[in-house]
Amino acid sequence: MPTLVSDTIRLAFRKLGAIRAGQEVSSSDAADALASLTSLYSEWISAGTFGRVYNIPLMQETELTATANMHYNAVTDEAITITLPSTMAACDCCTWNYRDYGWCLPEGYWDGVNVPPDLTVMMVTDSYGVARATYVYDAYVQLWMRVDTILLTDEAPLSGRGADGLASKLAIRLTDQYGEELLTRITISSAASYQMALVSKYGQAEPCGASCGPSAASTTTQGTSFNFAAYFTGQLEPN
Repeated sequence: MPTLVSDTIRLAFRKLGAIRAGQEVSSSDAADALASLTSLYSEWISAGTFGRVYNIPLMQETELTATANMHYNAVTDEAITITLPSTMAACDCCTWNYRDYGWCLPEGYWDGVNVPPDLTVMMVTDSYGVARATYVYDAYVQLWMRVDTILLTDEAPLSGRGADGLASKLAIRLTDQYGEELLTRITISSAASYQMALVSKYGQAEPCGASCGPSAASTTTQGTSFNFAAYFTGQLEPN
């Protein structure tokens, strides 16, 4: 079940023995932990934990819509409008259809759409910083979560898949301030399991074509030369 950012930070400090049950984290410590948690999301994306993120240079005002199996970063100084859809058109594989957690209903009971793939990344980067934004789709709550401007009162992104695991990852990051001797085997194991689940994408079904052949709705293959900017601005159709 998802938890608030403040609850994640409180649990991380309890794991380190910095506070006891019922105690609150000081405002200065909470601010430091919030900065560390925000950095953790950014590092996961930049390290490719959720998949490769493609940079798309945009030289004019345009609109972008997140699409299935794509992670992209719109690099622009122009005004752009981003659409983060709650559902996407999905391909039709064999007799059964994919959902984000595995197999769906058989044909005849399916409306032909799917939720975005778990951990899909959508970023905007501009030279001046005013339009920068980073979103990750969290299939466990079926919401696009903004991860670059989180607040203590926000729901902690990706906490729904394991609040203890996320707090354990944060606790490990805070050991440079409180000492790694405070870590327990349980905390280290919880953090490792959480990280493994993210890397392995246990919350995401295999993409269409992985086990039932290529789909007419499939996008380009990694390694193929492709004009992403033209595609996302509607000037080029996928193969």
